Amino acid sequence: MLSPSVKTMLAALAQASDPKAQEAELKHFGRALLERPKDAAGLLAQMAGSASAAGAGEDRMSQLLSTGLDEARMARENGQRRGALFIEALEAQLGELVASDALTLRGSLAVSGTWVRAGLSPPIILAARRDIFTDAVEEGDDPTALETLLGSLMREHGDKVTVLQALFAEVLPTVPPEARQALVRLAVARPQEIFAELGCACLLDPDAEVRFGALDGLSDRLAAGAVSSETLARLTILRSWLADAALRDRVDGLVREALRKGVGGATQDPERKLHRIVASPVDGSGAQSMAAAVQSGGTRSVAVVLLKQGFGVKDAYVLPCDSATEQRRILATLTDEIEAQDVPRTYMEQALGIALGEGLEAGVAPVPGLVDVAQACGLDALRPLSASVAAMLELADPEGRIADLTVQARGRLITASQHWPDRYPVLESWFEDSDETVAALETARSATALTRNMWRVLEGRRTHWAAVIARNALLLKAAGSTHTDEFIAVAAALKDGRDLKKTPVMGFICEQSIMVWMDRRDASDGPLEAPPDMPFASSPMAPAPGTMPNAAPETAGELAKLLQPAGLTEPWLEGYLMGICTAPIFVTPSDWLTPLLHIVGPSLKTEKKLTRFVDLLMPRYNEAISKLRAPDEKLTLADIPLIPIWADGYLTAWEATKPNWPAKALGSKGKTIRKALEQATEGRTDLSMFRDTLPAWLRERFAMQKG
Repeated sequence: MLSPSVKTMLAALAQASDPKAQEAELKHFGRALLERPKDAAGLLAQMAGSASAAGAGEDRMSQLLSTGLDEARMARENGQRRGALFIEALEAQLGELVASDALTLRGSLAVSGTWVRAGLSPPIILAARRDIFTDAVEEGDDPTALETLLGSLMREHGDKVTVLQALFAEVLPTVPPEARQALVRLAVARPQEIFAELGCACLLDPDAEVRFGALDGLSDRLAAGAVSSETLARLTILRSWLADAALRDRVDGLVREALRKGVGGATQDPERKLHRIVASPVDGSGAQSMAAAVQSGGTRSVAVVLLKQGFGVKDAYVLPCDSATEQRRILATLTDEIEAQDVPRTYMEQALGIALGEGLEAGVAPVPGLVDVAQACGLDALRPLSASVAAMLELADPEGRIADLTVQARGRLITASQHWPDRYPVLESWFEDSDETVAALETARSATALTRNMWRVLEGRRTHWAAVIARNALLLKAAGSTHTDEFIAVAAALKDGRDLKKTPVMGFICEQSIMVWMDRRDASDGPLEAPPDMPFASSPMAPAPGTMPNAAPETAGELAKLLQPAGLTEPWLEGYLMGICTAPIFVTPSDWLTPLLHIVGPSLKTEKKLTRFVDLLMPRYNEAISKLRAPDEKLTLADIPLIPIWADGYLTAWEATKPNWPAKALGSKGKTIRKALEQATEGRTDLSMFRDTLPAWLRERFAMQKG
């Protein structure tokens, strides 16, 4: 049974018409679901028992659970045990559902797709269901039955290789292992060229049965004379990406046999033009994204890749474009709100090569879409490269200029890293928040011990941070930055064992890690069990608006009396809280409460009044969020003389939390709203703006708020 919180989330998703707003909502909900494993368990049970074809409601359930699993996966990758526990608990529950025969055919497919879309391998237990394939496998994999099934799937899902690839990724985990290889072989051997592309993609599948089934199918195609020069080109590119030596040897044999049979000599492809390539800086977790605007003849597309330190290529795909205008729009959307750098093709090859090498070393296969990206961008020579810090520094400084500098000169470059936080916004993500970090900080009994423990954690993470900085050095060199030498010097110093405390940027990481931990600790100690940005009024876990645990209900006019000595009113406070709730980046309670207390606190003469004021604030904060979630609630004041006061409160919140209002996130509309608010405080109120434009903008900002 679905919990009230999950029902609220699903209802909100159903009402979100704008795709970007819905994506932001999903992100919020996914984080909330990670903190509510029982709610996720109820959602899984509902999906597993589905007996009908998927509808809009089922799709939203899958989206929601997939987003929660995605958040859990990222938490697990970042060393947070809660992510692993969340995934393990759901997989254990799935085992119970299978054992009790509560998993339907439709449910098994839905669950498999949910795991795949979260970047996770579906649980092995899903293959325990034999309903679809029982007739095909019990008598030795009857090819006629498999062919019938395959034909129906293809008719239902069309003829795009990306669609087929996604279909197989979701269906195959529900297939018994003994049928899996036969099914893939049969599919890949079908005569249409699209199935050859599917076979190449399946060579990168983590499942051995799928990989060898794909190779068997490609061999069948070769025997039937159905291997094209395009397929041969794809095999030539990806064969060096294969970690399985036996598979690689068989691919080499297939390529040699194809060449002996005269496969090749395709007409020359149109020259691929890379009009623009952009790359984000490498964040604190080691994640980086790249996108390229590509033209091949009259065809345009945008190639996108996501890299993750320690995991290689996490995602890769090509988006077709109907025109140059659409291509520019897609690229602008991808680079919106991120600190992107324009880079040359050589950098794209280097970054992808390093990610490939790192993935192979970790035993992680690159995603199949990387073949499409390599072909679209003409990266025929893409090969795995070493991901060691030394190798990356050699690429960034092949002449060894920095190593040849005097100790004093290198020291000056390292000292300059104290200015990086001011120059590079990505450093906001440079902190540690793993379970190891939390455990180390929680055991500290003094400020000195807090810092000492944090330095100990960072020492164990020296290689990680050296690699993050080396990757950024390579990016900055490609972008022509004047600060490249600083990054090279710091990465080399960390690699060579320099004292972390004598490296300014590591001091910043140390301090920021402690601050992040303190903020999260303070937030978790607060009255809300749900995350502060997710107060579901219908959930029994959250207090109802207007009440707080251990606090007496507000009496009529009580809050107004507490505000009066400071010269403030309730409309001003409403504006302030609305500003907090609609900041582009979520404002923690400690960050918005502190400036407010600086304004109101001095006029509250006793500790009792101050405590009471804080007690009354959180219900008002929850009420503001409830209004933003309800489409029919009024967000601004109807009383015209009070609008300037409300606007002043909103602008005060804006200024008090300025770091949470990046200009890129606001755009031209945000500037227009800001100007209207400022004019309102001067008595020049644009009523149409406050009645129509502003409420819609407030809801949009709330829906798109980043955590």
